[in-house]
Amino acid sequence: MNPTIRYSLLLAVAGACLGMYLSATGSSGERLSLKTASQDPASTQSLHGGELISPFATGSAGQGNGRATLPLPLAPVYARNGRQVDLGGLTAQQYISKWNSLARAGDKDAAYNVYQATAVCASNDEPAPAYRSTAELEQFQAERKKMLALCEGVNPAQLQERLSFLAVAARAGKVEAQIDYFMEGPYGRDTDLAKSAEDPVVQQWKTEAVTDLKSAAGQGEPFALALLSQVYDAGELLPRDARLSLAYKVAEADARNSVLSEEQLRRNAGAQMSDADFASALQTGRQIASACCKKSRLSAQE
Repeated sequence: MNPTIRYSLLLAVAGACLGMYLSATGSSGERLSLKTASQDPASTQSLHGGELISPFATGSAGQGNGRATLPLPLAPVYARNGRQVDLGGLTAQQYISKWNSLARAGDKDAAYNVYQATAVCASNDEPAPAYRSTAELEQFQAERKKMLALCEGVNPAQLQERLSFLAVAARAGKVEAQIDYFMEGPYGRDTDLAKSAEDPVVQQWKTEAVTDLKSAAGQGEPFALALLSQVYDAGELLPRDARLSLAYKVAEADARNSVLSEEQLRRNAGAQMSDADFASALQTGRQIASACCKKSRLSAQE
């Protein structure tokens, strides 16, 4: 399979997985009121679902443009990463201004807030998707006008700088940012990783994205464990390793308090493994889970 296509499939599956994960766990986004914003548990095919959008695909149809003369959306809006963002009645530019100083001083939560606000506006200039009916297209266009109003004053430099703020939050250990850093990709837009293999920005992103995922996984984050399973299965960011892919799947199930029988694991992930490799993968997965997930549960109980 073509490497770019295979990696795009990886991210598509990742988006679907996060949709299911967010429906079970709720949001990790930061509200203006400093409360945790709730993620929409809708289907991953919904325009306003909780899925994380692939960095190598266009933004969702719900992320459109608008004009300043229109009323701002009353309900929470959705960033390009698929997360729900509550701007507290402010425009995106006002929200950015509120958190900008703290973000530039290195505060990880403020940096993530700025990233989220700019991510709301990151897909506003993308073409309208192909809709099956005129009514659907008109609804999209109406939402796009509202989004342009919400994003008035946010300039291209700020849209690009969102990735720097995201990196600040990710490097400081904010789990949501570590996952989003992977999902955004090296440029926050469509990127052919195979053709850009020698690009220093892409090379740095690959290294940091894997490091961030492993850091989030080490904190017992189920979705990060799932992503690592997919990364090792795809063999694009890391050498393909079926044993580690299965191990992270085992650890993910443990982190979600799910039970996967050995028969299920053998059928879904270990069909081509020898008995020795399969047993080794199960043992490694349990060790990963013991190191991260049980520690995470204890922290949550304290």
